[in-house]
Amino acid sequence: MIDLRSLRGLRAILLGGIPLLIVTVVLAAVITENDSTQPRGTPLHNTTNQRGQLLDPIVDGFRAAAFRGQEQDEIYHNWSGMMMANASRDPAFFAQLSVANHDIIELINSMPGEPDDPNTELGEFLVDNKLDQDIFRDPDTGRLEPEELLPFTADLCIRCHSPVGWLEGRSEPPTTESPHLRGQFWGAALLETPVDASGNPRRANFAVESEAEMDGLQCDFCHRAKNNFKRFSRYDGSVMANGSGGYFVATRNPFDDEVEPEFDFQEEGVFCGTCHDVTNPLLFTQTLVNGQVPDPPMMHPIERTFTEWYWSDFRKEESCQDCHKPMKFLGAQTWLIYPGLDMLWGEVDRKWRQPPFNYNIPPRRRAWQDAMNRNRRFMAREAARVQIVNTPSGALPGEEVTVNVKVTNKAGHKLPTGYAEGRQMWIHIQVVDARGSVLFEDGVLDPNGGLIRTPETKVYEHIALAKDYPFLDEHDEEFHFILLNFIEKDNRIPPKGFNKAAYTADGAFIIPRDPKDTDYPDGQNWDVTPYTFTIPPDALAPVQVTATLLYQTFNREYMEFLRDHDVEPTQSFGGRARDLPAGGQYANLDLTWGEVLFKLWEDTGQGPPVEMGQARFNLSFGGDGGGNDNNEDDDSDSDSDSDSDDDD
Repeated sequence: MIDLRSLRGLRAILLGGIPLLIVTVVLAAVITENDSTQPRGTPLHNTTNQRGQLLDPIVDGFRAAAFRGQEQDEIYHNWSGMMMANASRDPAFFAQLSVANHDIIELINSMPGEPDDPNTELGEFLVDNKLDQDIFRDPDTGRLEPEELLPFTADLCIRCHSPVGWLEGRSEPPTTESPHLRGQFWGAALLETPVDASGNPRRANFAVESEAEMDGLQCDFCHRAKNNFKRFSRYDGSVMANGSGGYFVATRNPFDDEVEPEFDFQEEGVFCGTCHDVTNPLLFTQTLVNGQVPDPPMMHPIERTFTEWYWSDFRKEESCQDCHKPMKFLGAQTWLIYPGLDMLWGEVDRKWRQPPFNYNIPPRRRAWQDAMNRNRRFMAREAARVQIVNTPSGALPGEEVTVNVKVTNKAGHKLPTGYAEGRQMWIHIQVVDARGSVLFEDGVLDPNGGLIRTPETKVYEHIALAKDYPFLDEHDEEFHFILLNFIEKDNRIPPKGFNKAAYTADGAFIIPRDPKDTDYPDGQNWDVTPYTFTIPPDALAPVQVTATLLYQTFNREYMEFLRDHDVEPTQSFGGRARDLPAGGQYANLDLTWGEVLFKLWEDTGQGPPVEMGQARFNLSFGGDGGGNDNNEDDDSDSDSDSDSDDDD
């Protein structure tokens, strides 16, 4: 059984306004409820939470990017199509949010003891979080009530997916009076565009609203960002971005200033580290590294993209923004951007009316299409290199042949990286003779979109589990975001010049599990996978070997998990989750976000994979073959340069 005593540290961890910080490793005073990240005090319009606390969110100056995009220029077009601009429209965000909230509720309900007995685990937890006078156990159901007062996790998620929404009080950070994860937010508070009850354009009252919370990482937030919270590296004590949405912003409207703000901070990789390192604030990791759990204990690392970059050669050579160009921020999402977001959200940018402006912004469809094509080209050209190396150029029918496929990581972080749940990169290898007969193939998707895994299959992935929870069985341990406490596998390829000891110390673990996995030594940014097959006696020469590196943002297992585990109805059907978008193809359906995400995945061709590189090799019969890529330094037949996606 999991040691739930670690949850008693929740109060100490959450005393500041940034709930993901561990107070023992901060550089200065913790961020308080009076900090600019979401201050408390005199409310703008008498807003209080359920405990009667006054909220004073930052509203002034936040404008939706469509409002700023009145001239419909290239910057706005590029911004509006990328995933960072649509982080608040990601259907997986809403689905996982509901699952995480329910998982925390189940976790607290599973704690032994009674609410009114401080000598039990549950009672002590409620005392530590100042809930002992409010929570009781329902005698009929045995569950803790009122459920709406139990800690939720949404506050952790909305910080990065909708920073403007968080800054405007759509979620509640902890305070000294209410130190636990409040976050009374199931996505329902986020608004779309300024329309009235009939769906007609209206004027936004910018004294109390901005309508910018659905715009993800948008103009005003980035222009206001001035710093982020820091942590000490466990490797050498150096100062790193803490991550987990710990940002500082200016309270003023930057576009009202006569002098444009400086952008030193926004141009540094540490800015990206604000959200691209994520740590579970509740649980210590139980991951075994070199046979033992980290000592001293480590809060469980969920994402370590910034750490991966920080402890590599790229920190000395390139910032994150050098590859992920600002206002485009190229990345791996393709089908989710288009046609996915278009099908789900429909027309996003509508008519904006605010004196002296009265203009129309065209629908975002073209921006999504352009972003999808940019991402496909970026992934095919910039992320990886595929080669066939150390392979004989000739063989005879009936002989056994071993082909070695080398994948080199050209990125500044692990490949793949990010929040890795459901992400998979794999090698599809196919051997075909002159007749077109397939002699050997591995790494194939089945008709239902699932990857067929064999002993030969190489899948680069991060598999984390929620182990030893009394309400989960051993077949339901994967994908529970907020409960993850054990990394079972991480064979993703590290970047050039990575420091393995630093990776281990700061939570970017390398954990081989499968027989073909590589336990990468210091600095190695490549992996070689052997495939052995027998050439049939009747094969016709020449034999062509094709190795293709493929990537999926969401595998079928993850889609099924969210479909089955998101049980929170949308508001239209009596639940707490926000309604499905009114302008999309799935409006007014009696579906949870997990169900609509699965349907969207199916309707878009099961989230087709992105090609990241390809190598071909000709194998003749005899000693003088047509092999052309045996030398590891040979650049031929590597890296797909196809622009075939441009017209999609």
